Amino acid sequence: MLDAPVVDAFALPGSTLSWRADGRAHLGASVDEVLAAVRAKGTFDTVVVAYTPFHRPPHRCDVLGALLAGLDCERIVLADCFQSGQHYVEVPGESVLASYPEVAAYVKYEAELTVPRVVEERGRGVFRGESPRLDELPLPAWDRIDLASYFRFHQRVVANLGRAAWAFPIDGRTIPVVTSRGCPFSCAHCSSNPERLPGEPKKQRRPSPERLGETLRALKETTGATRLFVLDELVNVNERHFDAFLASMRELDLRFELPNGMRADYLERRHLELMKGRVTTVSVSAESGSPRVVSDVVGKQLDLRDIARVAEDAHAVGVELLIHYMIGLPGETREEINETLAFAMDLWDRFRAFPAVQFATPLPGTKLAHEVERRGRALPIVEDWGPVFQHGPRSEEERAGDVSLAVLREFKETLDRRLRASSGPEKLIVNLTYACNNRCTFCAVGTRTQLHGHTESQHEHLREYRARGVTMVDFDGGEPTLHPDLITTVRYARSIGYERVNVTTNGRMAFYEGFAKKLVRSGLTSLLFSVHGPDAQSHAQQVGVAEAFEQTTGGIRNCVAHAPPGVELGMNVTLTKSNTDKLEQLAQLAWDLGLRWINIQFLTPFGRATRMIAPDTQYAADVTRGVIERWRDRMKVQVINLPFCFLPGLEAHLEGDLLKLARHMIFVNNEDVNLAQYLAERRVRKPVCEGCTRAVFCGGFYELDKVPEPPWLVSVDDLVKKKPASIDAAE
Repeated sequence: MLDAPVVDAFALPGSTLSWRADGRAHLGASVDEVLAAVRAKGTFDTVVVAYTPFHRPPHRCDVLGALLAGLDCERIVLADCFQSGQHYVEVPGESVLASYPEVAAYVKYEAELTVPRVVEERGRGVFRGESPRLDELPLPAWDRIDLASYFRFHQRVVANLGRAAWAFPIDGRTIPVVTSRGCPFSCAHCSSNPERLPGEPKKQRRPSPERLGETLRALKETTGATRLFVLDELVNVNERHFDAFLASMRELDLRFELPNGMRADYLERRHLELMKGRVTTVSVSAESGSPRVVSDVVGKQLDLRDIARVAEDAHAVGVELLIHYMIGLPGETREEINETLAFAMDLWDRFRAFPAVQFATPLPGTKLAHEVERRGRALPIVEDWGPVFQHGPRSEEERAGDVSLAVLREFKETLDRRLRASSGPEKLIVNLTYACNNRCTFCAVGTRTQLHGHTESQHEHLREYRARGVTMVDFDGGEPTLHPDLITTVRYARSIGYERVNVTTNGRMAFYEGFAKKLVRSGLTSLLFSVHGPDAQSHAQQVGVAEAFEQTTGGIRNCVAHAPPGVELGMNVTLTKSNTDKLEQLAQLAWDLGLRWINIQFLTPFGRATRMIAPDTQYAADVTRGVIERWRDRMKVQVINLPFCFLPGLEAHLEGDLLKLARHMIFVNNEDVNLAQYLAERRVRKPVCEGCTRAVFCGGFYELDKVPEPPWLVSVDDLVKKKPASIDAAE
C-alpha cells in the first residue's frame, strides 16, 4: 500500500458546483486551487491522479488536461480507482494514454494492489488492476481529508443545484461507502464487473459480516457521519450481507441512501420496515414493464410481480419507492414501450412508486452495445456520455433500439406530462346545485332533480378535503349562481386555505351589476362563463332560453369591468353539431368581451350528451385546430375531452380525461365520485391506441351511443348527510 498525502478536489476550501460556459457543471475546486494544494504538500517524483471511467473516455477532458499539464513532477500515473456502483465506459487503455501524453502509466479497474506496484516499479503503459480480498484492505483513510471543507462542498452543491427535493440527499455529514463489489447478474445495459476476463463468470465480492461492521463503525467514528451514501452495484443480492448492513445501521443509528436499484425479488417487507426512517427513498430496478423485454432483451431474470409486491409493501410500510425503467431497447416495440409506461403509471397511481424512466444507452463494453453492433449499427463516438445517459440520445446514431428518436422523445414527454398531472395538487369539484335557468341540450346534470345542495354539508366536504391537503376547488352546478349561499361558500373556502377557487357559470345572474361586483370580489381566483353561440339565436339553440345571450354577455361585461387584478376570466364552449362551425366567431366574441382564455369542450358522455348532438369528432377537431392556430398567440386556448391523436402537434393545448386523475366531484346529494375513474369507464381503446405515443396519457375514444345515467340521482332526503345507524339507535 502507498503511504502518501491526499488532495481531494471535493474537500478544499473553494470546492463548489459552478456552471461552465458550455453548459456543463464543474464539480469541486478549480484546477489552480488543486495544483496549489499539491504544491503545498511538498515535492513529488510521482503523482497518482484518479480518473473517472464514465463520462469522457477516451476523449481528452479539458479540466483533467489542464491539471496534468500543471503538475510539477517526473511521472504521472492515471488510475480508475474503480470499486463498483458506477457505469464504466470500456475503451482500450492505449486510447486513454494517447489522449493524455503527460501520463506514464494507466491502471484500469481496481487500484489498491496494482497502483503501489506500478509506482514502485516505475511502470509504463496500461495495467490491469488486480482485485483485492476485501477483508485484507485497510480502512478508508478519511483522516487525510479536510472533512469540514468536504461537508461544506456538499452544502454548496445542494444550494447551487437548486433542486426542490432530493430522492437521495447528500446534506449533513454524508459519507460515500461501497460495501461490496460487482454483481452476479448479466443485465444487457449494465457495465458492472468490467475487470473480469473473457469467459469469467460474473460475481459479487463481499467482506465478512464482522469486517463490514468494523468498517461502518470506523466510518462513523472517524468522520462523524450522520448518513452513508451506499454505492454498491447491488447491495441486497446476499441476504446475510444485507442483514448485517441493516443491523449495523440500526446499531450505529445512521441514516443511509441506496441510489442504485436493488433486486425486488430479494427485498422483503421486513427489510423495508428496518429501513423506514433511515432512508429517504428505496429504489428497485424493473427495467421494463413487458415480461418479454425483461427476460429476452434485458436478461434480468425477474418476475414483475415482485416489483408490484415491493411497491405495495413500501406503500404499506410508509417508505418512498423509486422504480427504474428503460425505453428504446433493441427489439422493443412501440406496444411494449406502452406496456412499460402503463405498468409504471399503475404502480404510481396505486402506490406512489415513482417511475424513473430513462432511454436505453449502449455504453461501450455492455451486452447492449454488442447487440447494437450485431444489428449492423456502429456505436456513436460520444465525447461525454453523461448527458446521453441522463437525458437520452442526441441523434439517431446514439439510440440503442429500433424505435426512432423522435418517437422515443414523444413517449417520454407524454409520460412526464402524465406524471405531472397526477403529481400536482388535487382538485375538488363541488356541484352546489342542480337548479339551472338554462336548458342546455348537452348538460351533464340536466336530467337531475332541480334542487340546491345543503350548505353546511358542502362546507363539511370543503373542510374534509382541505384537511387532506387539497387547495383547489371548482364550484359548478347546475347553475351555481342560483344557490343563495354561493358567495358565502366561496369566502368560506378561501378562509380555510383554498388557494385557487373557480366558479363556472352561465353568467346570467351577473347581468345584475351589483351581483357581478360581489361575485368577482368574493375571493374567487377564476371565473368561467359558458357561452355556446356567438349570437342570440345560436346560443338560444344550445341553451333553450331566448334571452340568455343578452344576459350572459351583459354579465361578462359587468364582471370584466369589476374584476380585481389577479382574477382570471374565461369562456367555456361545448361543441355540438349545430355550433362547431361557429367556433371561430365564438373565439372572436370572447376577445371582444375582454376575455383572454377559452376552453373548447368536446362532449362528456353523461346526462344529455349523446351521439344525437355530438359533432363528428375529426371535423370538430379540424375546426378547433384552425382556432388554436389563429388565436394561441393572443389567448390561452385549452381543449378538453379530446384524444391527442386528433390534434397532432398541438398536444400542449389538450387536457384529456387523465388530467382529471386528482379531481374529486361532490354532487348535490353528497356523493363523492372520482371523475377520471367514471369517465374512463365511458372510453374504449382501439387497435390504433396500442402503439400510440400518447396512450399512457389518454383514456381512448368516447362512446356516446349508449350513455348510462350516472349513479348520483337526487332526492330531497339525499341533501343532508345521514347519521350513522348507531346514533339513530341511541336516540
